[in-house]
Amino acid sequence: MGYASFTNWRRLEGDPDLIWHAFTHPAETELYEAHRTETVLGHDFTMAAGHGWDSKHGAECDFDVVRWTITRHVPNEVFEFSGTQRGIRQDVLLTMEPADGGHIVTETIRFRPALAGKPGTQLLSWLLLATGLLAKVGDDHGENLDLLEQHIAAE
Repeated sequence: MGYASFTNWRRLEGDPDLIWHAFTHPAETELYEAHRTETVLGHDFTMAAGHGWDSKHGAECDFDVVRWTITRHVPNEVFEFSGTQRGIRQDVLLTMEPADGGHIVTETIRFRPALAGKPGTQLLSWLLLATGLLAKVGDDHGENLDLLEQHIAAE
């Protein structure tokens, strides 16, 4: 995709509603993601544009709290959301489409510089972004989708 983004995909079999929920709902994704965070949903949270949640990171990320905001949600098709951490805005696009008796799920993450976060941390993040290292380090090469597939199989 480029030096500031990456895309991964998987073909999954099973109930499309179950796949979609496991792939997109923040409380569900917390159960299997490799990079552990604590998801905090507001009392009025719903999977709709304008709503959001907080992801509380651990010591490896200096206990950052990232506020994610949903920008678009079409059930079983498209889920877009964005958040900012350490001077980098992450725009996440998750899609699902039918294919060969199953479903192809795709995740695309794009990085952009932002003026948010603790002063000083932006410079390092921007340097990583400019050199293309941020996307290389951030790309798990589908590991999260492998974990999603295992999570769905266990249900």
